[in-house]
Amino acid sequence: MFYKILKLHFLTGVHIGNGMLTDGESVIHADTIFSALCLEAMHLPDGIKKLVGKCKNGSIRFSDGLPYIEDRYYIPKPYMTFDVKDDGNSIKKKAFKKLKYIPMNKLDVYEEGKLDAVAEVDFFKNLGKYEMRSNAMIRRGEDAEPYHVGVYHFGEKNGLYLCAAFETKEDENYFSMLLNAVGLVGIGGKRSSGFGKFQVEMLECPAEFLNRLGDSNYKRYISLSISLPKEQEVETACQNASYLLVKRSGFVYSDTYSPNFQKKKTLYYFAAGSCFENMYEGDIYDVSCQGKHSVYRYGLPFFLGVSS
Repeated sequence: MFYKILKLHFLTGVHIGNGMLTDGESVIHADTIFSALCLEAMHLPDGIKKLVGKCKNGSIRFSDGLPYIEDRYYIPKPYMTFDVKDDGNSIKKKAFKKLKYIPMNKLDVYEEGKLDAVAEVDFFKNLGKYEMRSNAMIRRGEDAEPYHVGVYHFGEKNGLYLCAAFETKEDENYFSMLLNAVGLVGIGGKRSSGFGKFQVEMLECPAEFLNRLGDSNYKRYISLSISLPKEQEVETACQNASYLLVKRSGFVYSDTYSPNFQKKKTLYYFAAGSCFENMYEGDIYDVSCQGKHSVYRYGLPFFLGVSS
């Protein structure tokens, strides 16, 4: 396997909901990215079968859409307990609790408990800003009905990135083609309003990632994507693990699935940043409910070593 960084340079604001239209999250989970890739793969001769197959057999893997500020890449704060050098300072303690993401190049410092959390929380505010946008829904013969949409705007040199792994150059080209197609139509909610459009920049993976990826000599690992072990993997994965569970649900966006909007099966995933001693494969799950075709949700981990 070889690794690449794919920077998403957003041309518009993006609506990344978390159950509410007024939400304005600043990260995109891997299963949302996979769903967007599937919509574009449907236009190709092989449909989504090729994409699902390449991901299930390990030829293509990718992380959540994680933040970057200029050339500083962020990863989820590991769900681990470290000996934080806070000197009894309550401000530092609160700052560590506020941290959701840490710079990849400062992971060693974080593991030593020496990260300046106050400075990092303050700097992370440069990522972008949240806006509540007011719109009006107009139906024939009725008064306009106002509604509000949460939109996130990234700073000029900031955005989200994927860390991706490929088996072959063909896999890389295929994934890049689909991701660029997603960028043209947008990702997230309210795409019909022009939200979520981006351009893709593919870069070499920095050494600080490569030194911790694909290495089985670490004692613990975090996943850079939300993920779900197979049923037979759950017991082993949970041994001495520290994790947070996140609910993943939503509706099926397909004209051929059902004449009406139908909900996907609800699954509970390990959040990105969850920490494990035992790595697992995960899977891509069929979350259809009595529709006319399968609907897939991405649940593959993207492991990074966090302590040796």
